[in-house]
Amino acid sequence: MNERPYLYQIIRYVPDLRRMEPQNIGVLVQGQSGVTCRLWTRFRPLGDKPDFDYANFRKWREFFDAEINGPQIKMFQPPRESPEFLEYLQSRCKGNYILTRPLQVAMQAEDIDEVRDYLYETVVRSPDEEPEPAEQPVRSFREQLQSKKLDKHPLLHRDEYVTIRGGDSELFRWHYDKNHGSNTTILIDTVQWLGRIRYTQFELEHVLNAANRLRSARFPAEFIVVMDEVAPPSDLAKDATKRLYENYLKGQETLRGLSDEVVSSVSESEVLAARIETDLRELLQTR
Repeated sequence: MNERPYLYQIIRYVPDLRRMEPQNIGVLVQGQSGVTCRLWTRFRPLGDKPDFDYANFRKWREFFDAEINGPQIKMFQPPRESPEFLEYLQSRCKGNYILTRPLQVAMQAEDIDEVRDYLYETVVRSPDEEPEPAEQPVRSFREQLQSKKLDKHPLLHRDEYVTIRGGDSELFRWHYDKNHGSNTTILIDTVQWLGRIRYTQFELEHVLNAANRLRSARFPAEFIVVMDEVAPPSDLAKDATKRLYENYLKGQETLRGLSDEVVSSVSESEVLAARIETDLRELLQTR
């Protein structure tokens, strides 16, 4: 795979404008597919300063999110895919929250979110640091599988096709055969609320299609869907985001009827991961 060019900016918090000792709190990445950013949402200043204005930090995050994901104000904003947009953002961030000038990086990655996460872990928060607690079920579920070392378990299949009927098959995130006491196949898929509308809609449609095919074929499987919790979009959100939110809620309700279980909270995702761990342990004991 050839390297792809990206532009990025580091988001910084400056507690004292006289000393100018910034702390990196996030990263923004621009590529051919658009712009994305990742902020340290549970950020605390070095030294855990008691006078840190957390309410102001939340307001600034809302402002920054609106600039990137809100309606495009063409009269004021350059096109979001242009380098000028990054310079515009830099000019909008002053005071305690600032952006570096746009920097260049080339990576062998087509997914801009991979680039964002790599840079976040490189320049903001190292993976060796204590991880931030997951705030969404899908991320929590993945982290639970990793921490329990189930993501590499030989009996837990990941991203493989399952033959449903005849020669037809469907791709699922994870699946395993629950053979102790039954011959049921456990199928697990996810719908993650992503920063990019097209990807979220694609995941939702994929899982809805898989659920419909399973039920139409009367396939003997337990189908579990892990879905992120989604807050209603603000009045400033783009029409496409509002429409996606409506589709997401309708899809979630449909999946509650088509699947055996919809996991839609962090606590439920933890219970599911523990259940899988028990199942796989028992499977190994019966082999």
